[in-house]
Amino acid sequence: MMEFVYPQYLYLLLGVPALLLLWGVGTWHHRRMRVRFGNLENLEEISRVSWGGHGWLQGILFALSLAGMILGLAYPQMLGRDLRPIPMPTDVIFMLDISPSMFAKDMDPSRLGRAQQIMQQFILHKLPDDRYGLVAFNFNSIVMSYLTRDPQSILVYFDYLNQTEEPVIGTNMGAALVSGLRVIQADEQVNPQNTAKRRRVLVLISDGDDNIGQWQGPLVEIIRRRIKLYTFGLGSANGTYFPLIMAPGGGGEVLKWATSMTGERLKSKAQARTLRDISERTGARFYRGEDNRQVQAAVDELLLTGRPVAGYQANPVRQDLFFYFLSAAFLCMLGAIFL
Repeated sequence: MMEFVYPQYLYLLLGVPALLLLWGVGTWHHRRMRVRFGNLENLEEISRVSWGGHGWLQGILFALSLAGMILGLAYPQMLGRDLRPIPMPTDVIFMLDISPSMFAKDMDPSRLGRAQQIMQQFILHKLPDDRYGLVAFNFNSIVMSYLTRDPQSILVYFDYLNQTEEPVIGTNMGAALVSGLRVIQADEQVNPQNTAKRRRVLVLISDGDDNIGQWQGPLVEIIRRRIKLYTFGLGSANGTYFPLIMAPGGGGEVLKWATSMTGERLKSKAQARTLRDISERTGARFYRGEDNRQVQAAVDELLLTGRPVAGYQANPVRQDLFFYFLSAAFLCMLGAIFL
């Protein structure tokens, strides 16, 4: 459907038939003068004599040119609809390993600091309706934040972690999965309509393999619910020493290192076997946390290109057409002049 922004200019079109009528009178008078002249064949050797309809065609082209300029002046627009996809809101539950090896400094600023950087990348690409939750785990797990639209409150938890003096030993991924499911179940009880309208994603960040062995049961439930579990592995292949007791105040000074029974310092190396296994079994992927390209690929898959479409929104759009009318008027005028 076409509309005009300045329809008052359309009244000028009423003058076009009048001008065309005057042009017709002039053409008729011109033809009458030719008839009075006599035989036009006497002029063919010294001048080009136009055919009888030349004047009328020229007048019609001038009239069309004037009409096109008037229509362009009225600023015509074509009304249409632009269908835009509506991305499905996504709930991301982070499960963060806070065992002593996560305080190792073979990554900048530490493995735990790198985990915070990864989570910040997710927060930067968050849509307004997305929600984030946080589960921390070592030997046990605890829900630090249920699903919230204000993810900055999750990052505040890192201020507390940086003040940790004696992290608890253990990496119980099974406990983390149980708490992650608890976050989802709590939201389903409060907002049962979210089950079909929102997408649930679990993100587990750790630096080693599970050493408790309780993850098989909750993983079956995650697979049954068709929830994808993405994992990030931290740590270097060569490994490094990690602390057991650190100085108060969060300065990073180590008072006691993790040691073996013989007193030798223990090294923590990157272990990805369990992380890769549980992610692939849910249809998700494992990513290396130190690789910025892999982190960006994960953010892209979870929050951008891999996000499902919840529906489509029809937005009215207006396309300007004045350029086409003015172009047609210019061409008609050229045709009339050189005809």
